[in-house]
Amino acid sequence: MIRFTVPPSRGRRPLTIFVSVASYRDAELVPTIQDCLAKASQPNHLRFGVCWQHGTEQAILPVRGNPHIRILDVDWRTSGGACWARAEIMKLYSGEEYFLQIDSHHRFVQDWDSKLIQYMSLARSAKPILTTYCPMYTPGLPLPQSSEPTQMSFHYFTPDGIPMFRPTIMPNWRSLKGPLRARFVSGHFLFTLGSFVEEVPYDPHLYFHGEEITVAVRA
Repeated sequence: MIRFTVPPSRGRRPLTIFVSVASYRDAELVPTIQDCLAKASQPNHLRFGVCWQHGTEQAILPVRGNPHIRILDVDWRTSGGACWARAEIMKLYSGEEYFLQIDSHHRFVQDWDSKLIQYMSLARSAKPILTTYCPMYTPGLPLPQSSEPTQMSFHYFTPDGIPMFRPTIMPNWRSLKGPLRARFVSGHFLFTLGSFVEEVPYDPHLYFHGEEITVAVRA
């Protein structure tokens, strides 16, 4: 078992995390942000960038008044797609030490932030990326008490030759002492150093398919 502790700040600078959330008419956006804040060990160290693509039928975000949440208010009819939204969010990055990219429908474990930072230190890489396809949950129902961790596996090629992926159970995960080396990058869960924003910027001209393999190759 790996025991996690909250890592100390480097000097006087807090270990801030920039959380990128692209949301397309998603009713789970606000619950996702609220759960993210509620389960963090250091919620004051989180900085959100949100691309809120919505229609007039959706209410004003109740999180709008939070000074640590930067919101791009976009009419859904003018959206350029998932990659465009994530590229726009990256423009809101302002030097945070870590970068977390998620979809707008997530739930978190307690102290997820300190656990991710601690887990990164176990990766034998100068610029590690923690990424996977996360287990599912059903809105409105209790979260599963336990679930097996998953990894990304190749599934099939599209007619255009784009590789697609699916989640599979991580083999022998109970015996692992650190992150399992991966081949691919998930668009809906990606945690790494903040420098990723400047070194591996998103391609805004991709709409959806091809996003994950191009990010993986460039990363």
